[in-house]
Amino acid sequence: MYRVLVVDDEPAALQHVCTIVKKRCPEYEVAGTAENGREALEMVEILKPDLLICDVKMPLMDGISLVSKVKEQYPGIFSVIVSGYSDFAYAKGALQSEVCDYILKPVVPSDMKKTLDAIGGKIRKNHYQRRNTIIRAISTGAACDPEEMARYFCHEAYNCAIIRRNGLPRRFSSGGSTEIFSDINETFAIYGRDEMEALYMIPTEMLLGEPFEKYLLKILEGMDTWEGYTTTVYQEKGFPPERLQETVRGLYSLLDAVSVVGQSQMVEAGAYMEPSVLWTDNDAVQAVPGSLERMLKEQRYDRLKKELRRLYAQWLEERKPQLWMEHVSRQILNLIRKYDRNALPLLECESMMEDAFFYAESGEKLIDNLLDIMFKYITAESTVSAKIDSPEFVRSITDYMESHIAENLSLQNIARVFAVSETYLGKLFRKYRNQSYNQYLTVLRMEKATKLMKENPSLFIKDVAAMVGYGDQFYFSRIFRSCMGVCPSDYLESVAGNMEM
Repeated sequence: MYRVLVVDDEPAALQHVCTIVKKRCPEYEVAGTAENGREALEMVEILKPDLLICDVKMPLMDGISLVSKVKEQYPGIFSVIVSGYSDFAYAKGALQSEVCDYILKPVVPSDMKKTLDAIGGKIRKNHYQRRNTIIRAISTGAACDPEEMARYFCHEAYNCAIIRRNGLPRRFSSGGSTEIFSDINETFAIYGRDEMEALYMIPTEMLLGEPFEKYLLKILEGMDTWEGYTTTVYQEKGFPPERLQETVRGLYSLLDAVSVVGQSQMVEAGAYMEPSVLWTDNDAVQAVPGSLERMLKEQRYDRLKKELRRLYAQWLEERKPQLWMEHVSRQILNLIRKYDRNALPLLECESMMEDAFFYAESGEKLIDNLLDIMFKYITAESTVSAKIDSPEFVRSITDYMESHIAENLSLQNIARVFAVSETYLGKLFRKYRNQSYNQYLTVLRMEKATKLMKENPSLFIKDVAAMVGYGDQFYFSRIFRSCMGVCPSDYLESVAGNMEM
């Protein structure tokens, strides 16, 4: 519901406007009334209304002055002037104060409804943007006002879940990911720190009494074409919006704790039991590279590689979480770099290692990618590596991607087509395109989508999505809005409008 503050010094006129709002405008509620501008300004600070409806001629502070001050202090509040004075000077003053409309008395209910319906779209957009700002703040750990959360997440109770495809988000590499928000027309909120993740904030009433787990399983069924693994963490019991922040933070922490490379799983927050032995135990972690150093000193690389493959397979079987695996892998990598004269710069190694965990669809693929990073330069580079480390080779990849845009262009598939490792392919895109592979692919697909819509505005959005490689129309719409700033339907409408001019 959108909050309205109605201001008029005439009791009958005030009541008339309030009645119209209550009976004809179901999206709005009268949050308060005032008899003069000064009183109204004090109430605005307390109520934070979405809309101000006020008369022009009032004691202590007239309507034009009130609207002007409100606009200055609270630019997000919309205003409507109601007055019996049709003099142009008043209308001009109202327009200069950026009011949404100027309505003459006696107010005709249909005119007021028409005006409020139009303003409702603008308020809805404001609420959507503010909601997204709150979600982003929650995801970064910033403090949020519980009252504000209750206002912009207006349902009585919510259920939350995070569905993560493949590895955890990158934490060290800058850029390379597309932040995802749900469309303004969706009845529930979705947020992704990158294109591989979805945080669902669903009003409990939408579940119609069914278990939340059942609802999530339906979502996962729609991801059957996904080649990798998924980690789902969720809160089965509904909670009020005031607890949204603590619940989401808890789910992010749970995701970090349970994510195991290559293993799909669903974990309910209330049922999760922390392991009795902490995976980050320092003594256990530091003992691993120490046992490998002799092989490095003796340059017994084949034996070292075999031993590392055995250890990684054992850790995966023991369901060691990704964060533990990353920590150990960095210890091992630093040890190998100590004995490797041809080692890559540390920052480049870190980026490649993040790619290895981010993209790996299975435990076996993770092991292959990690060993590729650790041993690629421990001996002299091959002439083949020298040839593919070139802008011409990358151009051949991007040309292939453009001509196969509707197909599965995952990093894994492209690496297979061009016979290079996934980590090396990711390195090439950072070097020659200055962005991650996923980011380049997303931009390429959005450029193709906009071109298709410009050439044929009559296309259905689901057809555009399929033509650029997205099987899920709603996922495509979220990506499109995040990249282009507008949803596909609005973009198509603007293109069609320009063609008619």
